[in-house]
Order: sequence, then C-alpha cells, then structure tokens
Amino acid sequence: MKRLLPLLLLLAFTPILRAQARLAVYGTIGTENSGIDNEGWSKAGTVGLYHDFSSHGPVSLAVDARLDLSTNVNSGLIGPRIALHFPAFPIKPYAELLVGGTYYRTATQTSKDSSDLAYRWVGGIDTAILPHVDWRILDFSYGGGLTVLNKTIHMKTLSTGLVLRF
Repeated sequence: MKRLLPLLLLLAFTPILRAQARLAVYGTIGTENSGIDNEGWSKAGTVGLYHDFSSHGPVSLAVDARLDLSTNVNSGLIGPRIALHFPAFPIKPYAELLVGGTYYRTATQTSKDSSDLAYRWVGGIDTAILPHVDWRILDFSYGGGLTVLNKTIHMKTLSTGLVLRF
C-alpha cells in the first residue's frame, strides 16, 4: 500500500492540474520609481496576458506579454514566465524575465522623448478568489537598460490587481 500511495495521490490531483486555465488576462495598479533623477514614485499600471504552454506537476511555463504604463515610462515587454501552483495551497508564486521597448521622459524634458531597449525581472504572488479570477496580491519588477544623461537607470514597480483565467 505504501508504494501505491504516491501513485494514488498523483492520479487524484492530475485532473486538478489539467483543469487549470491556459490563457489569462490581467491588469494591475500601483506605483513606479523610474530611477530618473529628481523623479520619485509615480502612479503606474500594467495590462497584459500570458499563455501557459507547458505544465509539469506544480510547475507551469508560459509566455507573458505586458504593457507597463506610468507617468514617466511606458514599456511593451515579452518573455518567459514560470509559476508554481500546488493544489492544496491557494498561493501561486511566479517569476518572469521580460525584454522589449521602452518610451520614457528624460529629466530635462516634460514629455516622453526617448526610447530604448529594456529588460525587467518580475516576481509576484497570485491567489484564487473565484474559479476563474485571481487576485494578484503583489507584482514587483526591477528593470534596466535605459540610459539617461549618460547614467543607467533601474526602474522599480510595485502593484496589485486582478487576473482573469480562460
């Protein structure tokens, strides 16, 4: 019986793992520090989607595409996403490495006037609140690749929001 227990547990949880949504759309609101001199934290938001293309037990791999929008910096980013989901726990941590284009305002301008290639490390925690709705408790990103006045800046974003899974 002890040898059959792991197999029985696997068979019991397999339908739950396969029933998870493959496509999700999300939106968040929060704050961003662009890293530009004399600029503090400003309002920021994110809209995006991800598609799970592979699940192996509690680990799922996906592709994420997002728009990060703030007062000082707008970014369009895409990249891989890895998430953990254990059926017995409602918490789903994830991590991403995204690259893309960024349009931003330099410290000497009043409008967005520069563009660059940028990257962002993203990490966060989602939890299910309804069958196809998650609360994105925390989404934190740290990015770079921008050069303003010969200085490399690193953006930081902290936000919360909702995820709709289909």
